Amino acid sequence: MKYPLKKLTLVIMSGTALGGLFSPAQAQSQAQIYGLLDVSAGSTQLAGAAKTAGVFNGSMTTSFWGIKTQEDLGGGWGALSQMESFMQVNNGSAGRSSADPYWARTAWVGLSNPWGVLQLGRAVTPGFLMAIRLNPFGSASGLGPFIMHTYMPSVTQPFMTSEGASDSAWSNSVAFTSTDMSGWRFTVQSALAQGGTTGKRNTAGLNYTHGAFYGGLVYEKMDQMSMNWGAPVAPLATAARPLITASSVQNLQTGASYDLGPAKLYAQNLKSRIDAASGAEARLNTSQLGTSVVAGPGRVLFSVAHTAQTQSAKASLARTTVSVGYDQWLSKRTDVYVALLRDRVTGINPGTSVLVGLRHAF
Repeated sequence: MKYPLKKLTLVIMSGTALGGLFSPAQAQSQAQIYGLLDVSAGSTQLAGAAKTAGVFNGSMTTSFWGIKTQEDLGGGWGALSQMESFMQVNNGSAGRSSADPYWARTAWVGLSNPWGVLQLGRAVTPGFLMAIRLNPFGSASGLGPFIMHTYMPSVTQPFMTSEGASDSAWSNSVAFTSTDMSGWRFTVQSALAQGGTTGKRNTAGLNYTHGAFYGGLVYEKMDQMSMNWGAPVAPLATAARPLITASSVQNLQTGASYDLGPAKLYAQNLKSRIDAASGAEARLNTSQLGTSVVAGPGRVLFSVAHTAQTQSAKASLARTTVSVGYDQWLSKRTDVYVALLRDRVTGINPGTSVLVGLRHAF
């Protein structure tokens, strides 16, 4: 179920003075302002970490606002742009953290045509889009086990991740997504390091939709990297959980969902290989099963993710996270949720999170 967004739309006709100067084709342009605010209260605790009680931002959906534009160029062509900025509603700060650029969620300009959409800039990866589509908790970074295992930055959790350093969107990238072709759709995306440490990144995704069924796969390859993975500080950075500096990463993601009506079933898997310049190697295998079940005006949500990690000359590790919650709509733009999460990692104390939250879209 897509989260509904009621957008403020500004329509600018090319017949205005400025439009007449820059748009001789007399095309119509549209700009949309939109966003979502998510705040929760309770306590959070990952395995091996201290319990923190308080008010938190974006437990179910990271709060953001955005601007989207489009212009009809005629002949099936269009000009597009999109800029989205994360925010922390609980304290008024911009970004997910002080390290974020202002338009960290996405920032691109592109062209659409009868064959698909071309994007230039900071674009969300096909792997992240598939991860949230095949997840009953969506993009929840504080309550969704699969996102927590794979995309949460390593500084916030006591376990190596496959996507934590490269993020859910890639800067300096070129991406193309095809139109629907009898249920099939593909995406390719490439980004250059441009002197940074995230390396040269390439990815391709393919998905198929038929009625209640959705399935897909994504392959990612990142080279020329110098990125840190793993537990960064004591007591989490131990001989069994060392920090590793990766020079290359490969990810293969597969998954499917099926909508039964009163319930929707989800499954996905991510296999990762992380190589260091020193010759060390780490492999991760993350699987998730989940469901969302209609219950009155809301949904019961359940998800479990398990990651098995093997690393050169180190003991194997495992992480299992289970999350159960209830999400109830108060209107088309506002919902409340409550969730319980349990996080376990080999050899360290488990953690438990309990949160009650409110989301509002505009």
